[in-house]
Amino acid sequence: MARHRDAAAIEKLSPNQADPLSDVATTTVGSGTRRIVRSAPTSSSSSVSAPGNAPREILIVASKLKNYIKARSDMSTSQSVMDVLSDKVRRLCDEAIDEARAQGRKTVLDRDFRK
Repeated sequence: MARHRDAAAIEKLSPNQADPLSDVATTTVGSGTRRIVRSAPTSSSSSVSAPGNAPREILIVASKLKNYIKARSDMSTSQSVMDVLSDKVRRLCDEAIDEARAQGRKTVLDRDFRK
């Protein structure tokens, strides 16, 4: 017979509202209890949310880009290039999203990037 609970199992309780470092808060609303999950705080400026709640992260694979530029021109690449290119990629994606919506689709296709 299978035992789903082992004698060595450790039970954990959900954090309560009093724990300020917790990512889960419990509140009582009327007669029921409601759990609110908060996202973890971020320390870097690159993860600040962009419009539409999309994370503002680096979208470019730095090592691949640096290798390409090095192979193509024997030049080095500054880290700040990743932020600039990520912003350009976001802008292109936003335009492609608008184009797909205008066509009545819920899928962004390669043709949405061509203009």
